[in-house]
Amino acid sequence: MHRRSPALVLACASWIAAAACGPQPDLRTLKLQPTMSGYYDDGVQADGQNRLLPSLTFQLKNEGNLPVANVDLVLAFWQVGADGENDSKQIRGIGNTALEPGQTGEALTVRASIGYKSVAPRAEFFSNSFFKGFTVKVFAKLRGRTTPLGEFPVEPRLLPAARNDGRRP
Repeated sequence: MHRRSPALVLACASWIAAAACGPQPDLRTLKLQPTMSGYYDDGVQADGQNRLLPSLTFQLKNEGNLPVANVDLVLAFWQVGADGENDSKQIRGIGNTALEPGQTGEALTVRASIGYKSVAPRAEFFSNSFFKGFTVKVFAKLRGRTTPLGEFPVEPRLLPAARNDGRRP
């Protein structure tokens, strides 16, 4: 039977406590920079209707003084005038590799699962009386803390569907 030294256990506990109490990055220093928004053309569905999904492409920039890692993002898609969100997605915004001060991360694209379906031609979606825009509310989560990063309107424009080979049509 192995017996642990009380001094070793105390040293390890002190090291863990010191690491947990070190300076923590302020999530308010993360700036979300939208690069493109619109409605993703999800194609013609089995029922013959065209389907468009709100989509936001963005990058995160660390404007703080500390590196930031392991940040999750929650993106809530709200239809303009609605009482609650229509859909939400949680993604990993920054992984194990820290985003250093002054750096901008890679572009991320998130689209809702819920959007618009209609037999009307795609070009008529935005002029149709049923159309109401979407806003995306973005929140950052780190170690149990949640911080709002902003609200971003989805532009009323079509984003082309990606081809199987990854290129745009």
